[in-house]
Amino acid sequence: MSHGRQPLPPSEELQARLGINLRECRRRLGISQYEVSFRAETHMNAISALELGKRLPRIDTFIRLAGALEATPSELTAGIVWTPAEQVVVPGGFEAPEDAELATEVAALRGAARRGRRADG
Repeated sequence: MSHGRQPLPPSEELQARLGINLRECRRRLGISQYEVSFRAETHMNAISALELGKRLPRIDTFIRLAGALEATPSELTAGIVWTPAEQVVVPGGFEAPEDAELATEVAALRGAARRGRRADG
């Protein structure tokens, strides 16, 4: 079932942009990769790989990096953008666009739940 989702930017693009942001924050502080690794309690090889855009950090490492670099998560993700392909909720209201496929699935689930209650009772 497709809901018209827009694909995420390629991993290589995310990795490269994050690496650039990490390096800029580190240089702004005037500290070495070793110092970042010490502050973030992360191996220095990981810092190098992240700055070179070879990998993405786990969320807990990402938060530690932000703290170690005295930066906000927004600063580390500057330039990384993803926009939904379709609007799900209408501004100012609570109406969702009609999705016939989803409505059919919901009706089938509700019907199965009603049949299950009748069998139990």
